[in-house]
Amino acid sequence: MRLTVIGCGPAAPQADTPASGLLVESGPTAVLLDCGYGVVGRLRAVADPLGLSGVVIGHLHADHALDLAALRYLHPWPGGAAGRPAIWLPPGGRAHLTALAGVMSERASFFDDAFDVREYVDGQAFGLGGLTITPHATQHYVPAWAMDVRDPDGTRIVYCGDSGPTQRLSEIAANADLLIEEATLASAADDEPRRGHSTAGEAIAIAVRAGAARLLLTHFPSARRPDLAALAARTSTIPVEVARPGLRLEVAGQAGARAPLTDPAASSRAIRSRMGAAAGSSPSSTSAVRQ
Repeated sequence: MRLTVIGCGPAAPQADTPASGLLVESGPTAVLLDCGYGVVGRLRAVADPLGLSGVVIGHLHADHALDLAALRYLHPWPGGAAGRPAIWLPPGGRAHLTALAGVMSERASFFDDAFDVREYVDGQAFGLGGLTITPHATQHYVPAWAMDVRDPDGTRIVYCGDSGPTQRLSEIAANADLLIEEATLASAADDEPRRGHSTAGEAIAIAVRAGAARLLLTHFPSARRPDLAALAARTSTIPVEVARPGLRLEVAGQAGARAPLTDPAASSRAIRSRMGAAAGSSPSSTSAVRQ
């Protein structure tokens, strides 16, 4: 499998990155995990959004789901009966998407006309192209799910989405080839008593307990990227990388290679074009803690 970071920001908008969005590719399958604000525009520099096999939304906070509206506007206005990409939403998500259409002053069927809208069930695997994806409930301020993504060879990427640090995350991610975990908080003291986000140190501990082969930190204010990079460099218990827009990782089974892609051209497909590196940072915000 191949993972490309499209966006890795928290709820507060950042200058150099969209909100949450990760592109997973395996053979002809291209799946977007989360679609937060700004993701679709940046995705167009990497792949044709109309070539997506589907989108999977882990929870319905705006920084993880709102750019479904932008994706819809790339599709024909009337929609189409054939070739509609699948949009997998949390339980109850279809009603939220219909309500969003109303907020946008669009017809109630606006999203259904262009997308094959479905709701997943906790713990029940579903197929999307050549990938098998299993949602697992996590602990956040609203109902939220981690995604266990497997390719036909059994290689696994586990994306935890937004979650407080729980033993359940280590169980979900057990022996993952790549664990993608949030690092929203600089300190656990910034969170609520019932935790809804994690620190980078907590993410590392989760990955080590899980026996994951590799950890990618995401969902953090860009101003903290240098500190996270320093933490990653001095961590010896597991290989740790820090997300940035355009980062591409080849993910193989635990017996295979795990080096980052160094040549973006090597990941070219019919739907892919070259992506320029982003730069800059934005100060953190207390609103990044709450979503």
